[in-house]
Amino acid sequence: MNEVWILIPVHNRRETTRACLTNLRQLGILDRYHTCVIDDASKDGTSEMLAEEFPEVHVIQGDGNLYWGGGIAMGMAAARSANAEVHVWLNDDCIPDAGSIEVVVDRVRDTKGMCGGICRDPDNEALITYSGARSCELGSVIPHQGAYEKVEVMNGNLVAIHSAVVEQIGIVNSIRYPHYGGDVEYCYRAYNRGILTEISGSARAKNRRDSPYTSFGVTKPTFAVFREPFRIASPLYWPAYWNILKLTAGPMAYFRWPSYFVRLFLIWLRAVRK
Repeated sequence: MNEVWILIPVHNRRETTRACLTNLRQLGILDRYHTCVIDDASKDGTSEMLAEEFPEVHVIQGDGNLYWGGGIAMGMAAARSANAEVHVWLNDDCIPDAGSIEVVVDRVRDTKGMCGGICRDPDNEALITYSGARSCELGSVIPHQGAYEKVEVMNGNLVAIHSAVVEQIGIVNSIRYPHYGGDVEYCYRAYNRGILTEISGSARAKNRRDSPYTSFGVTKPTFAVFREPFRIASPLYWPAYWNILKLTAGPMAYFRWPSYFVRLFLIWLRAVRK
């Protein structure tokens, strides 16, 4: 058992997906590892592009209701059935630097744990967009080149997971966390079971920060903003938000829960005033 599966959930981002796979081809990843794209019923020609331009990529088709959590869970289940040694989460808008995927893969082969990379803004490499975090510290954990630092949670943009972790704690919980929060919960679950969860300073990628909070009420129509707490793919989707709060804050979640409504009210107010 020595196979590495790269798991890439996609939906209606054909050009983004193409750029991701083109980068992996240039890095030799498509030849070195088994690459699996979970296409959640894209309607923009993604399926045709994958078949025509990347025939070496394994494609799993979804029904349009997978979102990130369901896509990653389906990919992990397929990798597990194939006895993959390492599962690698990779978002299609994440462009790893040369050698970065190999760094996290080799690390978890040694530790039998989880290891993520650092993502930087492509226009400003000094700006860290995604990494890992510890509850006792503010901000992201950013290890030096060649170093590894333990974290409690990490973003799922570029993460390697050893099969021993999957056998111990299972796959991503896509029921409670269909889109946002599934990566955080999975890492936190592993951390609480004593599994080594860490960030590598040598695994780097380019990935713009998703900034939905600043766009709500500005780029979205007012009526659409009021639907955000009930839209599965929204970071304001209240069931996932509440589950993450309970997970990370414990009993204090009940005292911190009102802050969600304050944030929601301010976003709605901005939308109405637009």
